[in-house]
Amino acid sequence: MLEIQRLKAGYGDKVIVEVPQLSLGSGEHCLILGDSGSGKTTLLCTLAGLLSPVAGEITVNGQALGALRGSALDAFRGRNIGMIYQTLHMVSALTVLENVLLAQYAAGVAQDRDKAISLLERLGIADKKDDKPETLSQGQQQRVAIARAAINSPRIIVGDEPTSALDDRACETVMGLLLQLAAASKASLIIATHDQRIKGHFHQQIRVGGAQ
Repeated sequence: MLEIQRLKAGYGDKVIVEVPQLSLGSGEHCLILGDSGSGKTTLLCTLAGLLSPVAGEITVNGQALGALRGSALDAFRGRNIGMIYQTLHMVSALTVLENVLLAQYAAGVAQDRDKAISLLERLGIADKKDDKPETLSQGQQQRVAIARAAINSPRIIVGDEPTSALDDRACETVMGLLLQLAAASKASLIIATHDQRIKGHFHQQIRVGGAQ
């Protein structure tokens, strides 16, 4: 599902983080550990096709990301990669349901209201579908972000610190929901965090920006 070879990620010619090799099969998960400023977010954005690699190759679901440009890359990313950002980036003028459906619009696929509501039901926030994001608790907002990332049944779900701001109970709940949604579509989870509480959920782990 994901193949990385000799990856150097950064901005322009400046290398911030390197991953010599990583291979994930369908439904396999990986945890990327590192302190703040270690390059975790840069690496995730590169894996998601939001940043171009300084060097190296990334292949997702058999497609070399480096071979795609512009709208073709946007369409591929929208259908195959779900991103949960550290800053949730929800549109305040839209309802919870509309924010979830926005991911389908951006990917160029038909908006499926029933699927979005079903996903919100699984996440326990269907009763908030007509509310605005600012009325939600932090944990509820995180669930909306998960729904938005999962709505297109992506092959990979990428999360940037999805649990670090949550208390212990909410952390376990959100992690469980992520694993359930990934299992339902045989998607791979790639989570970058400094949150040590979720390490036990991942057999494959890599550390960036420091020693093991």
